[in-house]
Amino acid sequence: MSEFKIGEIVVFKSHPYIDKHTNIKIAAYSDYTSPILVIKQIKEKSHDKFTGKDIAQELNCYYYSSRDGKFTERWISSNLVKKIFFSVLDHKILNDIDLKKDLENSDKELSARNYENLLKASYLNKMVVLKSVDVELGKKKVNRTKDNGELVETNHLEFLPPIMTIIGYKYTDEKHKFCEKTGLPLIEFKCKWYNSNSKTFSELLFPYNVLYTVKEIQDLFLHKDLLSDINESIEKNIIYNLHINKSFELEGDKEIKITKTIGYPVAIVHKHYFYQMNYVDHITQNKFTITIDQDFDKKFENEVFGTKYPNYQRGYKVKVSDCKFNIGSYYSIVYKDTFGNVTRRIVKILDLLIYIKNLDAFIDSYDLSTWNYDKNYNLLNFSYANNLVTISSDNTTIPFNRLPKSIFSDDNVEMILKTNCLLRRGRYRNFNINRILEVTEIIEGQEIFQE
Repeated sequence: MSEFKIGEIVVFKSHPYIDKHTNIKIAAYSDYTSPILVIKQIKEKSHDKFTGKDIAQELNCYYYSSRDGKFTERWISSNLVKKIFFSVLDHKILNDIDLKKDLENSDKELSARNYENLLKASYLNKMVVLKSVDVELGKKKVNRTKDNGELVETNHLEFLPPIMTIIGYKYTDEKHKFCEKTGLPLIEFKCKWYNSNSKTFSELLFPYNVLYTVKEIQDLFLHKDLLSDINESIEKNIIYNLHINKSFELEGDKEIKITKTIGYPVAIVHKHYFYQMNYVDHITQNKFTITIDQDFDKKFENEVFGTKYPNYQRGYKVKVSDCKFNIGSYYSIVYKDTFGNVTRRIVKILDLLIYIKNLDAFIDSYDLSTWNYDKNYNLLNFSYANNLVTISSDNTTIPFNRLPKSIFSDDNVEMILKTNCLLRRGRYRNFNINRILEVTEIIEGQEIFQE
């Protein structure tokens, strides 16, 4: 049995990619990196007639040169290549071509005439691409900048194959239309593409099993024009509730996972054969792209964000300190740290704390002389309602514990939010309320962010 199969992806042994590891970035002189090869034809193993040693298989492989605008095929020994594992089983845009399976699924007899009818009905004028496309499209090269030594990443598209259209087909051999070993039809697709090197259109014949079909976006969403929908969302500042690539647990509660985020769409990008949405992630405040291959969960701003502090209501200013900060709820805060850095974060409230700098002065200020306090215990819990602050402690009773709202401006105390900070992947973070410049309630944050 052959070690290699037609349509498989291989690389020359000096190539940096190994097995499934095709996300390796290429430094130094990236032009030394050889192309991804797609096997077109295989000569079965042979052995040296004098020594009996395995001579390996001979592989006829395709690749595309972006500079020359040409497909090239080369014979190479299987001893000189290694396999790269890439699957499109779960791909929504690229699809493997299995003509025999297509015909069997339609309950048609496996005959030359039925194959031709299938090709005319389902494949002519469809878009296709060489199977190396995604690996070549994901190839990155990195260089150091002269100023700060940071790595700068760019695409390495030296061998990116073009998107083509099937304009015809033929049997490789009109007398022998099927492979004697596999029973598969020996069909080639005639494909046309725009050649950027010659500034004209080129045509070439390909065995169908070295190609993927490319679904057009209108075929992905039969009942919805998603591109128009996203464009409208950009114009109207509509939000999408999107799944994140790497979910994370909240510190202190491994039962809760953050699997989703909210994002503002800013642009639609076409990347070679598919469309992406460029959006601002509200958790990280960074821009990301997501492939448009599904119908995203759309939300209006008033469905996500509630009351904002500070604001003006009925002629007076409502301050950040007026926010109730409900335990277990999510909030978006703009925070200025002790170094003057301003960041926006989404946090889940775990506890409300008062840190008392001078406990004796605190007792005197708020007439708590009957409180039998521990001088070493200067961290209390608090809640806020009806313009009064209620303080409590786990290990002692605090009489007359309802304090005025002026406590928020008391230099002797720090009013603190203990939170899970989503910007820090759910880690504990404390925030001084007096350094919060802005806070916005998030409506039903558990449903928006959690699994």
